[in-house]
Amino acid sequence: MTINSFHKKLRQQNKGQYSLLSFCIFLSVFLVSAFSYMYFGQTVQDFLPEGGDTRKLASLLLAVTMIGCSIFTAYASTLFFRYKSREYGIFLALGESRRSLKRILFRELASVTLSASISGIILGLPASWLIWKVFETFLISNEETSYRFGVTGLLAGIGFAVILALILSLMGRRFVNRSDIIDILKASQKTEMVKEIKPWLLPVGILLVILGILLGLGLNSFAVTVFHRSFPGASLYYLLALAGIYLILLSVVSQSRLGRNKKKFYQNMVSVSLMRFAAKSTARNMCVIVLLLFACMFSAFYGLLYSNISGVTNLTNSCGFAMHYPSEEDQISKEDIDRTAAKYQMEIVGYGKETAANLVISYKTRDYDNGKYITVDAAESKLALFFSSAAYHTLTGQNVSVASGTYQAVTPTDYKENIWDFMDGLYEIKNPDTGKALPLTFGGALEYDALYNMSHPYAYVLNDADYAAISEGLSSMYTEQVCLFDVADLDHSYSFAKDLLNQYIAHATGLSNHYGNYDMWEEQLAGKQKEDYVYAGELDYSGSVIQLLGNWKYSPQFVIITRQDYMQMICVYVMLCLYIFIITLSAVAVMNYVRSISIAENNKLLFQNLEKLGANTGYRRKILKKQLARIYQYPTILGCLTGLLFSLGMCVINDRRLTISEIQSLCIMLGISAFIMVFQYLLYCRAKNQAEKIVGII
Repeated sequence: MTINSFHKKLRQQNKGQYSLLSFCIFLSVFLVSAFSYMYFGQTVQDFLPEGGDTRKLASLLLAVTMIGCSIFTAYASTLFFRYKSREYGIFLALGESRRSLKRILFRELASVTLSASISGIILGLPASWLIWKVFETFLISNEETSYRFGVTGLLAGIGFAVILALILSLMGRRFVNRSDIIDILKASQKTEMVKEIKPWLLPVGILLVILGILLGLGLNSFAVTVFHRSFPGASLYYLLALAGIYLILLSVVSQSRLGRNKKKFYQNMVSVSLMRFAAKSTARNMCVIVLLLFACMFSAFYGLLYSNISGVTNLTNSCGFAMHYPSEEDQISKEDIDRTAAKYQMEIVGYGKETAANLVISYKTRDYDNGKYITVDAAESKLALFFSSAAYHTLTGQNVSVASGTYQAVTPTDYKENIWDFMDGLYEIKNPDTGKALPLTFGGALEYDALYNMSHPYAYVLNDADYAAISEGLSSMYTEQVCLFDVADLDHSYSFAKDLLNQYIAHATGLSNHYGNYDMWEEQLAGKQKEDYVYAGELDYSGSVIQLLGNWKYSPQFVIITRQDYMQMICVYVMLCLYIFIITLSAVAVMNYVRSISIAENNKLLFQNLEKLGANTGYRRKILKKQLARIYQYPTILGCLTGLLFSLGMCVINDRRLTISEIQSLCIMLGISAFIMVFQYLLYCRAKNQAEKIVGII
């Protein structure tokens, strides 16, 4: 009988070990491939702005996906090699050459990896399509939201499969190249004792976790607010939290004190000693699980942040339709709007149209220079949009009183001033045609969501007399027409809004064909200094409507379209975050299950000896349950608490307050934590039953 025949019989007899490794490889390649098919598809790529933070975040999520899948596949393979160690040790002791064993092992790994990877790559495509269709039910289905396969996603799946194959081959090579046969045979009997852990290390670990998260999140914000300076390397303080997590876990798995309750200590002595014999590897394993659960919680929280659409759906301080465009442009008229409304049986409500002036502003702002935030006097640097008090009242219906010589800044609802622009920073305005200047002081803020982003840093409201005086002699090239109105049935106005948008785009000319940050005055200043203006250029109106509305200076704000586009965007982001949630939770499940089986396999002889010494089934089951319960309880609780603390810190430190939507998100996070704990408990029950079979309790 040849060695190949022996290996064939062994494979048939131990299908479970090969099935576990094959399943882990399949699941990894399947998840990454399905993610890649969607992420690199043209639909998602159109949603993600080129070079934007959202694209960077999505790329980071893909990288985290690959890392998470690699970790739990590599970890699952350790059980496979642990099983193989005794088998290969015996073959080596019988005189079989390493080269022959290596060749057989690599052939087995190649066969398992290839079949599992091909299955994962193939099945990932229909899975990504089905998942997209589920999410598409939340969208208005059209050409822009249809599923489109990306060839790059296929290449990413194949590339990841190759990476997994390399990882497994390196681990296999390391496994076969062990020089000591006794080490191979006794691999499962090695202990990793640690020195006695002092009781005070547990509270120190807790303190380090809290400090690491708070300093990592808030130190830079504190430095900017107080010292107007960024703090390089503030994110390194997260390492304190990592060290704290390790200390906490090492403390709880290395309990060895006699304490006051001696009876309890002696009753648990076997269970505690078993944990201590593998304290280092157990603590490291738990630490990885805590980090994976933290990533799981973090992805869920990020998805909740994206899914917060209260600012889009709340129209108590806004209107359904808002347009602004150059006065010299022949845009759609009131008659065009009424005719289109009649076509779709829409009723126009609260129509208002007024002229606003673009005036040169001198204001205080902040800039970033050499690691420090400095206050800059931007004298006569750009244009901003100004309304008279009467025009603002006509457009918004809000009664406003602005004192002479003052201005009021228009902000969104519940606005929190950022570090860059000061609401009270404006101190003078000038008519760009006549050169007449008017000094101003800050007179307060007005909240109206439909107007605030028509100008940067703010849109402003002036006293009627001041507005008339400063705008006298202003040419039409520096004025804009602002039109606001509602419809009686906004929820069913999508077709009307889409038609109106197409008409608006068709009427657009070169006068309004500018990127969002374009400023006519800045372009004139750049021309005088013979410099290139960075925001010069024209947009492509024939491209994606979503991209156009996001980049266009004179983009109309139609709430029903904005809401739908926003829903499309958040569905993409939430889908990506959900993938990370699923992948990290899958990694946790595999690692915990493998650790549970490993504990049972490694301590099978111990439980047999306990039975010979007279230990009944109940006592042995109690020891095993405590062993397994700890590897589920401790990292699950710590991972969820760390994720909740980080989420709370992000909410509070971001703007130093808790909004209603943030409180709702935190409540949902509590529910997600409960779900993770229930999931871990069910997994524990499944692993416990399997472990009891292995050690011979049932």
